[in-house]
Amino acid sequence: MLKTLDVVIGLTVVLLIFSMAVTVITQALTSLAGRRGRHLKAGLADLLEQLGIPSREASEQIAESLLRHPMIAEGRRKLGTVIHREEFTKLLLDFASGNGPATLDTEHQGVLKKVIADAGIKDPAQALKNVRAMALQLEISNPELSNHMRDALALLHEASSDFVAKINSWFDQTIDRVSQRFTHYTHWITMGVAIGVVLVVQLDIVAVADRLWIDDQFRGTIVANATKQFSDQGANSKVDPRPYYDLLSSTALITLPLDGNWVRRISDVRKVPGMVLAVLLISLGAPFWYNTLKNLLRLRSALAEKDDVQRAERQAIPPEGGAKTLAAGGSGIPAPAWLKGERGEMTAVG
Repeated sequence: MLKTLDVVIGLTVVLLIFSMAVTVITQALTSLAGRRGRHLKAGLADLLEQLGIPSREASEQIAESLLRHPMIAEGRRKLGTVIHREEFTKLLLDFASGNGPATLDTEHQGVLKKVIADAGIKDPAQALKNVRAMALQLEISNPELSNHMRDALALLHEASSDFVAKINSWFDQTIDRVSQRFTHYTHWITMGVAIGVVLVVQLDIVAVADRLWIDDQFRGTIVANATKQFSDQGANSKVDPRPYYDLLSSTALITLPLDGNWVRRISDVRKVPGMVLAVLLISLGAPFWYNTLKNLLRLRSALAEKDDVQRAERQAIPPEGGAKTLAAGGSGIPAPAWLKGERGEMTAVG
């Protein structure tokens, strides 16, 4: 039982260290490309069209201006990746009034101001001023309220209109769909990165499983290292991948392109099923394998403790006066009931 569990733990450790690499590369690619901000921009553009902005070009320009606002943008050039509903509403009023630190060009400002006026707010500048004054009064009278709650109540009281109603009706659903689209996009990027990593190191997960099953020393080293790292650092520990990379490389279970045999080994068709399986498993992500490893190590600890108790019970000497044992040689096995009672002296025969 423990051997099978150790094999599963070893496979989980290998999948974890490579999924960690895939996760880091995926995050770097999405961050450099600014994909989260772009997805948010597209979602806000959809929402602006729902509010009444007549063209896609205008809605995208306004959405980009929102995400490049000094209070929203990430750094000087990157689009912001987070915007709250109340921030979105107040910034639109600010852009329509033309009094804020960031402004739209005349054409798009006119389009936005007309949409807001048609939705019930004729003077965006005055409405925004009233909202700030109401938020201040709420802070004085109800200091226990959070900032976003004060802003939400202030907008409902001082900018109550079809414009605010539309935003409140559609904003949360829009952000949920943005998150869903970004997650779907990230899954495809993760799959592509996983394919690249597996091809580069030629990770054959079937070969790793076979080696773990037949090589006790290899299996024991991986399990011992994983157990030590988790026991030393606790639940918030981070697995150091370097010892595992070295171990896999020394046993020829992974092959880097620097190796002269890299081309010859990757041409071996027997590696294809294991590499395909490795891609599918690694693409599940580092958090999945990290939590799986923690649970497996807890299970192994419990089973090992139970196994030790059972071994101690088997090796225990029965108390004096108890049932006699079968073997005169001291096997320690209790005598069955049908052997108890008077028996002849077998040595006297003959």
